[in-house]
Amino acid sequence: MKLQDTLNQNNLPTKSDVVIIGGGIIGCSIAMFLSTKGVNSITLIEMNSLSSGATHKSGAMIREFYQTDFLIEMAKESKKLFEKTEIKINKNGRLYLFSKENKEIVEQNVKLNQDHGVNLEILSTEQIEKLIPNINLSNVEIGFLEPNAGYVDSVDSTYYFANEALNNGVGIFTHTKVESIEVKNDKIKSVTTDKGKIETSIVVNAAGAWANYINKSTNENLPIFALRVQQALVKSNSYFDPFKYCLMDYVNGTYMRPDDGNSYIIGEELGFEQSDIVSPDFYNQSADENIILNHKLKIENRLPRFKDSILKGGHAALYDMTPDANPILGKSTKIKGLFYAVGFSGHGFKLSPIIGKLLSELIVENIKDPLLDKFNLTRFTIKNLIKPKFPFKNMLN
Repeated sequence: MKLQDTLNQNNLPTKSDVVIIGGGIIGCSIAMFLSTKGVNSITLIEMNSLSSGATHKSGAMIREFYQTDFLIEMAKESKKLFEKTEIKINKNGRLYLFSKENKEIVEQNVKLNQDHGVNLEILSTEQIEKLIPNINLSNVEIGFLEPNAGYVDSVDSTYYFANEALNNGVGIFTHTKVESIEVKNDKIKSVTTDKGKIETSIVVNAAGAWANYINKSTNENLPIFALRVQQALVKSNSYFDPFKYCLMDYVNGTYMRPDDGNSYIIGEELGFEQSDIVSPDFYNQSADENIILNHKLKIENRLPRFKDSILKGGHAALYDMTPDANPILGKSTKIKGLFYAVGFSGHGFKLSPIIGKLLSELIVENIKDPLLDKFNLTRFTIKNLIKPKFPFKNMLN
């Protein structure tokens, strides 16, 4: 059966072994990996269309560089899992730029990653200029290149995972809204949707910024808030050579990655954005003209060739943020049968395959990988937040 023929159906099952709430890249990855574990019935529910939330506006960059050892290992494994699929990875490389005050911190982070097998190369300004002629490095002291990093198509990747799950028997229902989760004696009993009730003993909350909306009937509030972030869409002159790399400019606080043709996605790097906390159901999904124009101006400052590019518009997306900007993964602390894969804070896409793998092992085989312990919900109550070993200094402060 083709995927497009199964979506937006009304014939919900009355029972399911596992119900996954959320049809973004995380929910679809979990569904795909669970479907290989011999589970009799798996149902994925999405209130809109697949990848319609944060996923379709993701930069969808695939990289291994992180500032903590366990996240490095997760990113490495996730990249390997991406590479085993038929998803096209554009391995164009990722260039990072930093100011003088971060020089020593950059060197420490690069060594940390290299010690874990990540291919990184520190670059002087002279070496950067050889890679990118006419780049403005007036406020840059050091950079590094991750040559094996790249990006994928966020929507195609999500549908690939969903299609694999469907082929393994997962029921996928879009335009279906979860209204409540029934809990009895601290155990999951059922999920009620606007199309009917499903009896189940296992629920995976992968609803992103809507996580607490899903959780409202379980009496377990998650430390997650919705942060509105904006991206600019730029088209450069096709008579000029395209800019090759994904650019992470930690001096100006921007990122840029190529898109189709001579188009580019530009946004603010996490830590630099406005504190625009919103309701996920009621927020302006259009871009603020002054914000995206400022994104473009920062890129023009760094890459003067983009002064002749066209600002085609932009949009606003949501990050499901936690206090330490890292996800909540694993079992609920209160409800038996409730699992979480939420709070990814803008960097969940690249981790989606490893999240699907680890959550499926935990749910079916009760294999609790030590990596999942790092992301336990209790870390917020015992003040054991995840922090970088060598944190970068915020260049805007």
